[in-house]
Amino acid sequence: MLKPPIPVRNAVDVAELCANDPCDETRVLGSFWPYSRMSFESRLAKAFKACNPVSDFEPHISALCRFYARLVVHSVGTAKFDWVVRVLGSAEKEAEGSRPQGLLADMLCSMTEARNATDLFFKSEARPPMRVVDRLAGREALKARLQYVVQDLFVRPRQLGGSVLLIDDISNTGASTRVYAFALKELAGASRVCAVNLAATRYAGGKDGLGMLLLDTGGLAEWPSLGEVWVDEAQVLHTRQDCSTTANHLTSEVRFIAQRETTPCPICTEKPTTTRRKWWQFRL
Repeated sequence: MLKPPIPVRNAVDVAELCANDPCDETRVLGSFWPYSRMSFESRLAKAFKACNPVSDFEPHISALCRFYARLVVHSVGTAKFDWVVRVLGSAEKEAEGSRPQGLLADMLCSMTEARNATDLFFKSEARPPMRVVDRLAGREALKARLQYVVQDLFVRPRQLGGSVLLIDDISNTGASTRVYAFALKELAGASRVCAVNLAATRYAGGKDGLGMLLLDTGGLAEWPSLGEVWVDEAQVLHTRQDCSTTANHLTSEVRFIAQRETTPCPICTEKPTTTRRKWWQFRL
C-alpha cells in the first residue's frame, strides 16, 4: 500500500534548520548582483531562469544548460551520485519538464549516470517568488525563508538511499537547499546531499561578508549566442563595448536574449544573411 505524502512543515524544526545546515557540501558557481547593469554572470543566471518554456529558446537554452552542467560536474570533482534532485520553482506544483531547471537536471543525470528523483517533491499550490515577498527580508530572513519553503512542500515517501546532487539556481540565504536536504535525508533515506547553486545573490560591492565569487565563463567560447554583448539606452545591440555609436548607459546582456528585443548596431554587429529566421534565432 502506498504511504500518503508527508507535509514537510510537520516534520521539520525550523529553529534547528536555522542553526544547522543538513547539506554535507554546498558549492556555488558564481555571483548574482541584482542591481548591476554590467555583471555578465548575473545576466547569464537571469537568462537561464527566463527560458521557459525551453522549446521557445532552443537551441540556445540547451547550450546554456550544457555550459552550467559542465561547471556543476567540475565543481563536485570525483564525487559519485546516485540521484539528482532540483529545487522546484515558485510557480511549480510538480516538476515541469518545460523548465530550464528540468533540462539541466536531465543533462546532469546523463553526465553522471545518476537518476532524477525530483518527482519525490510536490507543492499544494503555486506561489509568488521569494523576491516579491517583503516579509522574507531583514534580520530574520533565513527563518522566514525556511518557513516560506516548507509551508506547502510535500514528499512522497520513498527510501532512496545513496548520495544526492541537489541543484538550485539563485541562492539568497540557502533556505531552499536546507529544506530539501533535510527532507531527502530524514524522509527519503538519502545518506549524503551535495548542493550546488548556479549563483548566489551578492550585495554591497562584495562587502556583505559572503565573499566574492566569479563564474568561470571560459567554456562559453564554443557558443557565440551565449557571449556577452551590450545594449545601449536606445535599445541598440553592440558586440563591442567601445563601439563609436553607443548611446549612454550600456547594459551587459547575453547575446541570444538581447537579440530578441533590440536592433543590431550597423557598425559593430554582423547582420543576418537570411530573412527566414528572426535575428535572435539566427546563429549559435
